[in-house]
Amino acid sequence: MKDHTDAWEEKQKQYLTVAIICFIVGFIFFIKVISGEYIIKPFNLKVYENLIISSKPQFKETKGKHARKWIEFKCINNKSNFEIGTFDYKCVNDDEIINEVKAGDTISISILKADIEDFDKDTSCEIHSLIKNNKDYLDIKCRNKADNNDGKLGFIILFAISLMTGIVYSFSEKPIFFNHVSPDIIIGIVVIILFFIYR
Repeated sequence: MKDHTDAWEEKQKQYLTVAIICFIVGFIFFIKVISGEYIIKPFNLKVYENLIISSKPQFKETKGKHARKWIEFKCINNKSNFEIGTFDYKCVNDDEIINEVKAGDTISISILKADIEDFDKDTSCEIHSLIKNNKDYLDIKCRNKADNNDGKLGFIILFAISLMTGIVYSFSEKPIFFNHVSPDIIIGIVVIILFFIYR
């Protein structure tokens, strides 16, 4: 009996650790959401005009654990690989860009001021606006909403895990029910449900 008690006490410590970590990280996500840190505002951006596309934009994709999709293009007299990725890509009509933006077209782009050092360097440079003939092919409002919602999903799931693991920790003795169903399974099911509800 003592062995069972010791084992449960050890499990309690693990659940308490998870509860604390998830609460702290979830709180960070929460602060970022309410402070608007996921929102890109006009003053965060630097505009570059009169760039000339050197080759037709290409769709790119990687598969596997860190799968991602993006659109990439280069401009004349510029070393950067310009990318439309992450949340901007979620809101873009990729066929429209690939079919309408062609080599030789003059465009303007916007990048984060924090990323200015990547401009005209032999590296990737993520853009948040792509304008040709007064048409912006990127939707910054949609991008901001997608990024912010991702932050909301993060703190909702982390707070939920923190609450559930905290409840499990609070049991001084292991409930008989947990002999039949692991609390880890219950927590996992709730997380999956929340993910699909708020995704």
